Formats: sequence, C-alpha cells, structure tokens
Amino acid sequence: MQLRGKSLSALVVLIFLAGCSGSSQAVFTSGRIVSPTPEPTPTTIPTPEPTPTTIPTPTVRPTPTMLEAIYEPEVERWRATVVEALQEYGLEEEERTFMRVLRCESFGDPDAKNPESGASGLMQHIPSYWPDRATAAGFHKASPFDPIANIYASVWLLDVGGWSHWECY
Repeated sequence: MQLRGKSLSALVVLIFLAGCSGSSQAVFTSGRIVSPTPEPTPTTIPTPEPTPTTIPTPTVRPTPTMLEAIYEPEVERWRATVVEALQEYGLEEEERTFMRVLRCESFGDPDAKNPESGASGLMQHIPSYWPDRATAAGFHKASPFDPIANIYASVWLLDVGGWSHWECY
C-alpha cells in the first residue's frame, strides 16, 4: 500500500509539473513528459524563371499572283500556261521577260511563221532545232505550231541556255 501511495504522489507531481511547464502541448508517454516535434518553418524555394523557347515560324511561300494584263489579249491569253511552265522549271522570275519576248516574236499568234528563216510558233523556233527541243521538253513529235509545246520547249531552252536564243528580249 505504501507503494501505491508513492505512485499516486508521483503521478500528482508529474501532473503538476506538466501543468506548470508552460507548454500546453506536452504529452505523457510511458511515464515521461514528451514535447511534440516542432513543426518545420516553411521556407520559400525560389521558382526558376522559365526559359523561353523559340517556336519556329513556318516559311510561307507566297502565292504567285498574276500580273495585271499589260499586253494585248492575243498575248495575255498565254500567260497562265507560261506561268505554269516557268514554275515547273523554277523560273518564275522570268515571267515578264518571257511575255515580252512572246509578244515580240509572234504577237501571241501560235501560227506565226517567219518567211525568211521559217521560225515558227509563239516563240519562233528554227525548224532544224525544233524536234530536239520539243523532245527534251517532253513533247516528242509535237508541231512548233502547238502553243503548249512551243511554250514548254521555250522554257526548257531558257532553262538550259538563257535568253541568248532570242534577239528581242
């Protein structure tokens, strides 16, 4: 019984000490006063600045635009075919010169023929050279009076030899 009295006294003392300790969060564990683990103080972690990424801008090829009609209708009616042929050969920048030469050579007449040299068609090809030029342009056995064949053979010739084959450019 004496042991029980001492235990009770010890318990009262512990309760008293716990109440006087000033910490309202102290807890009894296994007969000892234990203070809870202090909560960590939050610290600010700097957020890294995002690195700007460059988004490539796609290159837009300009849409070819037809030039305003500057020649007579007989000449202008061939412009769309001329532009198409020049684009196939990557010679778009030659449109103005080509149209000027076409006007000078035949005035847009696909049946034009020089009475002295026999040069024929829109761009006035000499008869002895025509078969090879037409074949090279993909128009084997075409007539120089075929306006499409004549334009394509002329663009092929321009591509391989420049404007030196024509006098009025």
